[in-house]
Amino acid sequence: MRRIGIIGGGQLGRMAIEEARKYLAHIEVLSPDYPSPGSELADVAHVGPLEDYESVLEFAREVDVVSYEIEHVSLPALRELERLGKPVLPSAGVLAAIKDKSTQKRLLETARIPTARWAMLEGGPGAPPSPAALAAAAEALGGFPLVQKSCLGGYDGLGVAILAGPEGPGALAGPSFAEAKVPIEKELAVVLARSPDGSTAVYPCVEMAFDERANLCDSVVAPARIGAAQRQRAEELALACLRELEAESARSGSPAGAAAGVFAVELFLARSGEILVNEIAPRPHNSGHLTIESCASSQFDQYLRVLLGLPLGSSELLRPAAMVNLLGAPGASGEPEYVGLERALALPGVAVHLYGKREVRPFRKMGHVTALGRDAGEALERAEAARDCVRVMAR
Repeated sequence: MRRIGIIGGGQLGRMAIEEARKYLAHIEVLSPDYPSPGSELADVAHVGPLEDYESVLEFAREVDVVSYEIEHVSLPALRELERLGKPVLPSAGVLAAIKDKSTQKRLLETARIPTARWAMLEGGPGAPPSPAALAAAAEALGGFPLVQKSCLGGYDGLGVAILAGPEGPGALAGPSFAEAKVPIEKELAVVLARSPDGSTAVYPCVEMAFDERANLCDSVVAPARIGAAQRQRAEELALACLRELEAESARSGSPAGAAAGVFAVELFLARSGEILVNEIAPRPHNSGHLTIESCASSQFDQYLRVLLGLPLGSSELLRPAAMVNLLGAPGASGEPEYVGLERALALPGVAVHLYGKREVRPFRKMGHVTALGRDAGEALERAEAARDCVRVMAR
């Protein structure tokens, strides 16, 4: 029985552990707090800061392979584990290329992978960029509005700001860069799995819609409602990103075959018809949650197969599907109460996943709903109808 160590105690770890129960796998989790969605289901839960070098090394001592379900972990600790011969999947080299989003942008630019035009912003450690710096970036990128992104620490809508002008409110403090705001037709994503032997499974391209209030993914539809040539181009770009990450992993000194795991590549379909890479995640992703019900092998099954040294499964889409997030209600704060689950689960083709978070906050991801249908439109209608039944309130 292989002992797997997952750094991070969130819902991605929880869903991976749920999938692991069909295999002979012992799962240990390092979580910054307890209870948490992943730590509650783990065979062993360790509590400690994920960015702390000693905490990560101590956690990894008794496991056979180390992975992570969030990028905000100690990179020096992962490099030391690799030096000691402990498998880290995906590699420290992969995380180094992705963790700082400005490094990720440079990687894409160097590899000639199309992405939105960007420029670094000057600013103090605790201060936003000056109006002059924002004005200079706007001049270089074609004017306002600009998208400002924090180099480190962003997730679920945090670390991203839309700036209408150099004096406008909302600019982020700390190291950041600006992107030209792309006129977007659709937001897309491709999830891939790569095993240490180089085998690859590519899931069909999906389309995403975003909740502008919370600035995070609101719904995912599979397959994406775009043309066949556009789907092929999106999948080709995702594979190009994966190849570049493997090359960067090798250049950084990580072991051969260690650039393995589950990856998600987020993309923009611009109104011009061009497809641009937005960001890469080195882990299971919100855009792949619907694979649990809709695909022959889910993204979490693939993740476990990689960590257990098993062959990859099939990424075939068996039924059109849609996923919508269950978010904390506006104004909700405290112990969660799920109202309306019975009505949601009575709808055809609907599955509900709750993450087990002990505190609800406004727009916090508390779970998701997946629905299957005869086509993508019917699946989305069912998923949205189910979500309309559910309210995540505070007791």
